[in-house]
Amino acid sequence: MAKVFGVFKTIRNNWKKSVFFTAVLSYGANFANEKYETHMFMSQCCKIVSAYGNMPLPVDKKPKKVTVILNPAANKRNSKSDFEKYCAPLLYLAGYSVTVLTTEREGGARSLVENLIGETDALIVAGGDGTLSEVVTGLLRRLKGDISLTEHLPIGILPLGHTNNVARQLLQPQDDNHVHFLTNATMAIINEVNSAHPVVKIENLESQNPEKCVYALNSIEWGALREAKVTRDQYWYFGKLRDLAAFVFGNKLIHYTLEADLEYSPPCSGCSNCYKKINSAMNKSSGLFSWISWAFSFNRNSGGIDYSKVINPECSNYSKVPIKTFNVNINLDVKQTPVLQINVCPENISYSEFVKEGYSKFRNENSKIQNFIIEAKDVTVTPHIDEENKWLSIDNEDYEVKPMRLSLLPNAVYLFKPDNSINKKKNDQESSLSLDKFKNHIGLKQFV
Repeated sequence: MAKVFGVFKTIRNNWKKSVFFTAVLSYGANFANEKYETHMFMSQCCKIVSAYGNMPLPVDKKPKKVTVILNPAANKRNSKSDFEKYCAPLLYLAGYSVTVLTTEREGGARSLVENLIGETDALIVAGGDGTLSEVVTGLLRRLKGDISLTEHLPIGILPLGHTNNVARQLLQPQDDNHVHFLTNATMAIINEVNSAHPVVKIENLESQNPEKCVYALNSIEWGALREAKVTRDQYWYFGKLRDLAAFVFGNKLIHYTLEADLEYSPPCSGCSNCYKKINSAMNKSSGLFSWISWAFSFNRNSGGIDYSKVINPECSNYSKVPIKTFNVNINLDVKQTPVLQINVCPENISYSEFVKEGYSKFRNENSKIQNFIIEAKDVTVTPHIDEENKWLSIDNEDYEVKPMRLSLLPNAVYLFKPDNSINKKKNDQESSLSLDKFKNHIGLKQFV
């Protein structure tokens, strides 16, 4: 008893050191436990995938080839090591022939895809939303030259960037565990289930080379909130609070004002006017737009609807509205009928509203202020530029502000996604090893 009392007395007399060492031990225990759980989780994933990879291929088939476009600078340069630890082992065990191409500069992913040499069965984007946008841009530009190579070339997303909004919408992670997120994304690729996804075609109306369009899958943002976001890395010393610090110390930006004219057409699920536009564009370019026409036709045939006979007089009606605001963003809202959602913030807000609104954007929460919202199919933005070197963000990549036309392209690309149908098949756990069992096992475990 005296010894126990002596221990408590020592702790009391040295309480600062005791608190410090307790915190260190607690952190070490949590770190070790997390490492152990990750190791066991990856071991389970590898066992399941290796069983699939060991299945014999038909005589007339070769191992599938995939090309990974890796952005090593993504997520504070952690993307390469995360890919090699959590994604690459599963792809190799599944029997894929993997080629990794690494970007070396901004825009490098776009160039790699445009100049891709050799055959591949799929493209895998190892990065964030910006890298994904570059890959899609390179792919759709390349279609003009050779649509036979890319008509059925699906894209897989490995969420290795700082911003992975598209991957989150597509994969719908059930927790915040980064390893679970990466393995779910990798398994979606191995399952080989993909679906059509719309993109936004963005044309610079002042460009001398109209074929060099940019394509987005998430959002276009211009204004004070965007300006604050790009400064977040300056506050690295705040750690996890740097997102908030970017807005707390961005008080000068509440006076940021932008002016522009918006001309837009209402959303349309398909009609004779859309059909005529695509056919007219196809006659001018036998590459990109013939593929879009094919995708449109595929959608039409699968739904049993002949859009050339659907009349929608509202489709060709354009409205024009001037805006004056501190921030505007245009989001691709993927619904049954995809739309461009234009969110126009008020012209003036208070400092506290600016901080709350900005931080909620980083946390992917709903807006805290009342916005003017427009839904559209096509949008033309004509900015009133009083000074040069204004910038906006397209899928979190920086572009100079210019007059631009945004067009919604349905079924433009195919993205790998989880196969939700396999979650219903829970009675085959003990059946003989096959691809069906492999899929069922994935569905039951959900890798989370």
